[in-house]
Amino acid sequence: METALNEITLVLFTTIAPAGLVGYAVMALYTVTVRDRARAEAASRYLVVPLVLVITGLIASATHLGTPANALYVLSGVGRSPLANEVVAVVAFLVAGGAWWMVSFRDDVSERLRRVAVTVVLIAAAVALYFISVAYSIPWVPTWALPTVPVTLWLGALASGVPVGLFGLAAAGQAPGARFAALALLAGAAATVGNAVVLGIQWADLASIETTLVAAPDLVPWTPAVIAAFAVLATAALGACAWAEQHRGPRRAFVEGSCVLAVLVACFLVRFTFYAMRMTAGV
Repeated sequence: METALNEITLVLFTTIAPAGLVGYAVMALYTVTVRDRARAEAASRYLVVPLVLVITGLIASATHLGTPANALYVLSGVGRSPLANEVVAVVAFLVAGGAWWMVSFRDDVSERLRRVAVTVVLIAAAVALYFISVAYSIPWVPTWALPTVPVTLWLGALASGVPVGLFGLAAAGQAPGARFAALALLAGAAATVGNAVVLGIQWADLASIETTLVAAPDLVPWTPAVIAAFAVLATAALGACAWAEQHRGPRRAFVEGSCVLAVLVACFLVRFTFYAMRMTAGV
């Protein structure tokens, strides 16, 4: 647990930033699938909602570095340092996503430009998510080198990102079609179930990892409770989002904002447990 407490800013980063990346993707996909240009423009102008989450996560990770000089040192390791790669990838997404958000305020944006820009930003989001997911696959930390580790981050991002995207659309005053909302919520539900299963597999794999001093499961004995809490909170959040999307009353944004908080708490518990199970090989 000491490692997780010492790395709490990275726990926040890997909780918040992935949710923002997927939330941006959900909103961006809405803008290129809705037929009404005015609705697409209105939603685009609220892309700042997920952008704020990603920026908040990046700021949290930057505080982990201590000083600006350390930040420059990290950036000098692009291509050979997983930490540098993820930071640069997230910054690249923020540049692309932020640029498109600002351009979307113009009235002369063509539909072709919208589709090209959204495609570029979606690719940037996927790349950033990839580098975040593999940043901790370190051979000399066997509990982090498990093949399930990147998978849990992707699934957690999808489970949390769907409520973020729907909340952003609600804040923009946009009601996505029943099919779009259903597909988004189905993806979030599948990710929730999948993540609970993968986390269970990961917990089982820890049983075979030990050193002369400690067995990996003893580092995080609360893992089964965390898996259950994640499943309950994420399921409840997605269920509440589904209810809000179906009824679409004046409290829709409030309900979906509450869902975002609930699912971020669920993902925070998972990420905290991940950092707590750090164990160096041979020690």
